[in-house]
Amino acid sequence: MQEIVSVILLLGAAQGIFFSMMLLALPEGNRQANRWLAALLASFSINIAGTALYDLHITPQVPHIALIHTPFAVLIGISTWFFVKNFTEKNFKMRWWHWAHLLPFLLNVLYFVPFYWLSALEKKDILEASYLKKPDTWVWSFNAANLVNAVYVVLTVALILRHERHIRQVFSNTEKKSLRWLMQFIFAIVASFVVCVLLSVYDIGFADNFSNLAFSVIIYVMGYRAMKQPEIFKNIPEEVVTETDDPALVKTPVKYEKSGLTERKAQELLAKLDAAMAHEKVFLDPELTLPQLAELLGATPHQVSQLLNQHKQESFFDYVNRHRVEHFKRAALDPDNAHLSILGIAFDSGFNSKAAFNAVFKKMTGTTPSAFRKPVV
Repeated sequence: MQEIVSVILLLGAAQGIFFSMMLLALPEGNRQANRWLAALLASFSINIAGTALYDLHITPQVPHIALIHTPFAVLIGISTWFFVKNFTEKNFKMRWWHWAHLLPFLLNVLYFVPFYWLSALEKKDILEASYLKKPDTWVWSFNAANLVNAVYVVLTVALILRHERHIRQVFSNTEKKSLRWLMQFIFAIVASFVVCVLLSVYDIGFADNFSNLAFSVIIYVMGYRAMKQPEIFKNIPEEVVTETDDPALVKTPVKYEKSGLTERKAQELLAKLDAAMAHEKVFLDPELTLPQLAELLGATPHQVSQLLNQHKQESFFDYVNRHRVEHFKRAALDPDNAHLSILGIAFDSGFNSKAAFNAVFKKMTGTTPSAFRKPVV
């Protein structure tokens, strides 16, 4: 069983390395994000390949490859964080201080330098003995890698949650802008780790095989899904992205002197905003963005975002979609529209996805579209 699992892992690792090279060669998309995704897949593949070769007892036969894979374990969490960072910040640039995040990797390399300098015979003796009992230095390194990855998982989740709030300030349709799919993969990894710990109480060998296979499947599927993620702020000016990424806009109403939004100006914009929604029905555009609405009102995106949060107590996403939901409700209850499907009315109301429509409608009304319309059909 162990040999079969190890061979499968080696094949998966080879595929992961090939996948990484493909990402580096891609001419389109967010190239810097692709580089970090390639680093993630390569780091995981190298680490899993080293583990598989050790489990197959191949490493003692080629002792100079021993533990070369070990430092790459700490790069998994770091690479994931940088990948998300590149997607959530428009035109993200690596500064000198960003390279400090690679210190855990460098420290891990230095930690094993004494082992790397040993002769082949000395390494072989240590490797053969390790099958009976793992050296303490290996255990400490393993625990340190888990700690580093855990820290970066928390940082990545925090980054994604902030991003989810941010895109609601800019887009009325967040379906291809959301990174919640990545959260699902992270939770799957955490769940697999918990299951592995529980299984290790009964059979540590089986638990090890399970974790390696589970992590491999999750990481490689995540990598494939990440390749399909389009650039999020591609057509949004950088200053708009920066100005709207402000937690204060989402939380409590505060005055922003630099925005130039006086109370008089706010009332004028509110009147224009109400007219744009009631008469021009700009919310019917399924791809309406904050900059487009701001241009229509003759204001800056920051002012409109501030206006919505302080005077409407809603994000741009919630405000626009509330109008879409109300438009749907009126149309759905109109007997003249009895022949139209729910999805057809939803599309006519500014939604462009069944999943997005159902989620927004349920959140804002507490019921499903079909239950709402049932009495009149």
